[in-house]
Amino acid sequence: MYAPLRNETYTSLFSLNGAIREKLNEHHEKNFQRKSFSRKERFEGQEKALLKPLPETRYIIKYYTKGKIQSNYHIVLGEDWHFYSVPYRYIGSKVTVIYWTDIVEIYSDNKRIALHKRSYKKHGYTTVAEHRPPNHQHMYDSSLWNPEDYITKAEKYGTATVEYFQKVMDSKLVIDQSYQSCQGLLRLAVLYPDRIENACRRALKGHRFNYMVIKNIIDNKMDLLENDNDRKSQYSIPAHENIRGADEYR
Repeated sequence: MYAPLRNETYTSLFSLNGAIREKLNEHHEKNFQRKSFSRKERFEGQEKALLKPLPETRYIIKYYTKGKIQSNYHIVLGEDWHFYSVPYRYIGSKVTVIYWTDIVEIYSDNKRIALHKRSYKKHGYTTVAEHRPPNHQHMYDSSLWNPEDYITKAEKYGTATVEYFQKVMDSKLVIDQSYQSCQGLLRLAVLYPDRIENACRRALKGHRFNYMVIKNIIDNKMDLLENDNDRKSQYSIPAHENIRGADEYR
């Protein structure tokens, strides 16, 4: 069907597809070689009545992987580095994860134990409240397992504090491991509300992000140097006729 179109010119994809469709219909209506019927006649006479309706939903490619439930009753989907919860009684169990664009299913012994909407947030958590053990549910109710709550509290002290809290949480592969450091940082912020921002600003110049870094900065009063540096950066030598420039040394 393409040969008759090779010398034609088309100015849009729509017009090209229309011409192809026309040639395709001609091809279907043309009899087979040494036969008295065409493709269209064979389809309408013998095959069309046997076809079933198309599925209501589009075909979806599903992916399979296996894993082990961690002690925090979550399993990580390595493709996105996102964590999904299962009922805590399955801790330590080996499971099968079936996932696609929108959904993540978790199976144990061919029984589905968790169903989640897929999230692409790296190092994020998708947790169903009913999956938590009673002691963790109490902790969550106290906002101790909620990373957004730490960020909200850090905003009270300044942008450097918020950035430092975020880096502490990002420094751990499993975000739960950072919560103890965050709790310690909040205690320091309450004790030194006027110093925590400068301490975080100084710590952001380094490469390690944890509770002890900020504690050492405050204990050694290194955060106070940030104000001195700000004053020095604002100081400049005034213009004066006795100050010689580079031209005097040629």
